[in-house]
Amino acid sequence: MTGAELAALRRAAGLSQSDLARRAGCGRHAVSYWEGKRLLDRNAWAVKRMAEALGLPVFVAPIRARTGWGERLDAETEARAAAFAAQVQRWEAARAEMPARRRVRCGALTRKGASCRALSVPGKRRCKFHGGMSTGARTPEGIERIREAQRRRWARWLAEQGHPDKDQ
Repeated sequence: MTGAELAALRRAAGLSQSDLARRAGCGRHAVSYWEGKRLLDRNAWAVKRMAEALGLPVFVAPIRARTGWGERLDAETEARAAAFAAQVQRWEAARAEMPARRRVRCGALTRKGASCRALSVPGKRRCKFHGGMSTGARTPEGIERIREAQRRRWARWLAEQGHPDKDQ
């Protein structure tokens, strides 16, 4: 594993160097140091701690026996690499879903003049009471009905205000 791969995994997990260092129990400079290396020493204390903090399989230095262990170790290494790639894909998928699930405070003005404190519909900016769930008119007849209601409401308001343009 290279330092660039470690940096990519850290970013995919949504962590800064400081966050990873805090979780691993080492300094930020240690994270920076290992991310700059061409090849990581899997037995290094900081690398093991960072791997644990990222939820990666534990790296064990392979000890090759004299008979038949080479193939088994190669298979284990391939399995670890596949698990590693699957974890990265899960992180990237979760990160891609975040904007669609985000819920913020609505903030629309209420009748009392205060800001609405309800959470928005996921992925939108307004709650279900202030436009989050509205679909609006879909047929030409429905659209025309809404336009006519708005014209009548506007004319009534102008008449109540004694506005000179009440004939519009």
